[in-house]
Amino acid sequence: MLAGRTQHQIAASLGISQPAVSKIERRIEERLLSDAAYKTERQRARQTLQLRYIYGEALDAWHGSKADAVRRRQRKSEGVGSTGGSVAEVVAENQHGDPRYLEVARKALGDLRDVWGVNAPERIEAVSPFATMPDSALTAELALQDRLLESVAIDITSVTTTAMAPSDPTTHPSEEPDDQP
Repeated sequence: MLAGRTQHQIAASLGISQPAVSKIERRIEERLLSDAAYKTERQRARQTLQLRYIYGEALDAWHGSKADAVRRRQRKSEGVGSTGGSVAEVVAENQHGDPRYLEVARKALGDLRDVWGVNAPERIEAVSPFATMPDSALTAELALQDRLLESVAIDITSVTTTAMAPSDPTTHPSEEPDDQP
């Protein structure tokens, strides 16, 4: 009903003043913005919990992959008479851990930094050197800038007219020579 209409049109159709429409729009915007900010923070908190869980699981898996691997083997030995039997072997191998789990943990930490904006580029405020100048200094600076611009304009004009000057001073480029005798 109200989409694409001006505040004056809305005010006329509702029978209220334009400033009242402006105030209503501002309140609606503030509610929508606060709701969006709340939802964003909740989502950030959820993702933080999920990424911390992934990080913890990856580190647990890393530590588990470093545990000694135990291999059991049983074999039968054949011998003469009663010397035949089975031999059980238990072999423990030292493990160094699977680096893929560390990669998952590292990525989870990187995602956490992204969620919280730690990796964002540093914001630099643009500050004008003229912001703190008193009026008299600003007036002097403007006069200096005007003089510089005038001198540049004179230089550009002289370069332009020199470059556009005809090679034969007796004829103008717009004049064409007569081909007739």
